[in-house]
Amino acid sequence: MTNDVIYKVLWVDDQALENGEITSLYVGFQGTADKYNIELVPFENWEEAEYSLKKNFEEYSAIILDANCKIHKDDTEKEEFITAVLPSLTNIFGEKRRVLPWYILSAGTMSNFGNVVNGARYQHSKHEEDWGDMLYLKDTTDCEAAPEKLLENITRIAKDMAMNVVLYRHHDTFCYMGEGRLIDVRARKLMLRMLSALYYPEENIGFEYKGNPLRQVLEYLFWSALEHGLLPEECIEEENGKRRIVVQLASLFMAGGNVKFRKREDDSSKVNVTIRWGKAPSKQGRDDGDAIFPSEIAEIVNNIRKFTNEDSHTSEDEPWFIDEERKDIFFGYVLQMCHVIRWYGKYIKKHSDYDENINMINLV
Repeated sequence: MTNDVIYKVLWVDDQALENGEITSLYVGFQGTADKYNIELVPFENWEEAEYSLKKNFEEYSAIILDANCKIHKDDTEKEEFITAVLPSLTNIFGEKRRVLPWYILSAGTMSNFGNVVNGARYQHSKHEEDWGDMLYLKDTTDCEAAPEKLLENITRIAKDMAMNVVLYRHHDTFCYMGEGRLIDVRARKLMLRMLSALYYPEENIGFEYKGNPLRQVLEYLFWSALEHGLLPEECIEEENGKRRIVVQLASLFMAGGNVKFRKREDDSSKVNVTIRWGKAPSKQGRDDGDAIFPSEIAEIVNNIRKFTNEDSHTSEDEPWFIDEERKDIFFGYVLQMCHVIRWYGKYIKKHSDYDENINMINLV
């Protein structure tokens, strides 16, 4: 697997975090996890971990639980931690229609540890053939090896999970999306869901084309273009106090077209203004003018815009759906969106200077 594919693992242990600060236990365990392309996401109580799991379920590959931990933020450690957490996990798995492998990593010093483990093992046993051992002890004569065996086991399972296979196949697309990356993390989540539904429909029976996800990804790309000086503010409009991208204007501008709008000079008059990227064509009909998008990318973006234009601003009560006959077209555009994102990422590497970019926006 390429290093671009990182397996996120939710880890609940109040010794990994103290008042929100990472501890030496976390630093040491993460150091080992790095060798397996695993990113540990620590929580010191189940309340906060549960919220993250529900919100970012698709991002996680596995779950590690301490046996004696806090259920709520202001709790003390509770020996009934596992018995309280497992029903919650069952409910989440039912809602998401998918299960994640979970394990116990513990010192094993609590008074009723054996009973807790036996109760948990009953639920774990139905998956044990695929997931491997449930229990790993921190403090044994082979204490360094036990956590490492757990990480090896998680990696073995994670690399074959549908989500991670998608990330591997399209690592050159996902490398441009995420926290602190070129395109917003929300676009990454949308692309991951759509591509997972394409490759593994049997695992995504509940997938809905809700909220027009393909158009949302296109808009996140345009927001990134705005941040890098590749789009003028005139491609933004304000509605009910919220700024939004005017997709038609943004795609036209980046394709080298002239964007016309009415600019208020004062309270009494408006003037028509036309702007474009770089120099205009030498003659009408010529294609020798400047443009950000080459013709191939411009055509793909325009086709995606047209395809997703219908009911593109629906609410949660009236989600956007497509019929069965058009799903092949939809997924065809999802793959073309991967191509656009890769092209855009490479373009920004060569044109990363905001001031140089913004100076290319000219009045006609």
